[in-house]
Order: sequence, then structure tokens, then C-alpha cells
Amino acid sequence: MLRGAENSELYREYYEVLCTTEVKQAFLYMIGWASVLKGYEFFPSSHGHIKDFRFLRGNDWDFSFIPNQKWMLFYFRKPCLRLPKYSREEIFSRIPRAKETNAGEFTVRLESVNDAMVLARYIEGQM
Repeated sequence: MLRGAENSELYREYYEVLCTTEVKQAFLYMIGWASVLKGYEFFPSSHGHIKDFRFLRGNDWDFSFIPNQKWMLFYFRKPCLRLPKYSREEIFSRIPRAKETNAGEFTVRLESVNDAMVLARYIEGQM
């Protein structure tokens, strides 16, 4: 469910960070998918100079993504990592390009609609 109508200008502002057609299409897919993702609230935010989108499940901030010029950096954040579905092994088996951060979270670059769709299928339990 979309949240943050009071900050609706951020959607356009964050979209304008993106420089390639492929990543812009992936961004639009992610916004549409996240807006209907069952059990989550989705909204734009920022932390200092970092612009991001956040996925909340109750009080747990499970996922986020940061738009960059040529990709979006998607994060599997610590709250979701407590769930067996998002174990280290599961993430790497479903998304081989994922990387583990020093903070023990996982990231994946989304550069195309296909990348976004693979991620969405995993999160929705369709792969």
C-alpha cells in the first residue's frame, strides 16, 4: 500500500535521478508492484543525502531501495532476515547477484524490469 501522499513530489524527484531507459522502466515497475504488495506500506523517504523507498511490515523496515543513475540498489534489511524465507542461503540461491554488506544485510542491483520482476517473484513467493 502506498503511503506518503504528503511527500508525493519525491516520487518524481527520485525518478529524475535515473539516467537510463532500462532503470526508469524498472523504477516504474517497482513503484507499481510495491503499491499493491500485500502486508507492506511503501513510501519515499530520505536519510541525510540518501534518497530511498521503504517497505514497512508493521513496525519492521524489511526492504528498501535507493535510486542511482544507472541502477537501483535494493536492500534486504535485518528485520526480514529473521524469516527463514530470507536466510542467507535462500537469498543467494534465488538472487545469485546479491551481495552481503558489512552490516549483515543483502543488496542487489536492479538495472532492468527483468531484475525487478525476479525480485518481486521471490518476495511474493512465486519462485
